[in-house]
Amino acid sequence: MLLLDRILEDRNQAMKDKDSAKLSTLRMLYADLKNKQIEKGDELSDDDVMATIKSSVKKLKDSITEFEKAGREDLTASASAEVVVLEEYLPEQMSDEQLRAIAQEVVEQTGASSKADFGKVMGPLMAKVAGRADGGRVKQVLETILA
Repeated sequence: MLLLDRILEDRNQAMKDKDSAKLSTLRMLYADLKNKQIEKGDELSDDDVMATIKSSVKKLKDSITEFEKAGREDLTASASAEVVVLEEYLPEQMSDEQLRAIAQEVVEQTGASSKADFGKVMGPLMAKVAGRADGGRVKQVLETILA
């Protein structure tokens, strides 16, 4: 089953269940996906859908940070609930131990030895952990290893 089909089924189920929080989040996501499809001019692949979801999650997490700074607990809770719904469609995130092990392996494969080799390692490492680890976490682990 395509990811887009799963999202549509879940949206319809949320409508039947009268789950307004999930329904509004999935409607917003579907609108983003339709815009992406129009922009692309073709059907969306699962990778396109995944990229759109990741982008939405990133925006929401940035918003949560700003809401917390402003002391807006109501908006923080709402955005956090949206993140939880969207993360259901993303692959499970790697643990720090798994990420460190893969990073160490890529460092050894590329022969990197210092922070100057950071760029040489980051590309292949991001390709290996695609979708399962945030770029910020990857950068942090890689900096620790190369330090």
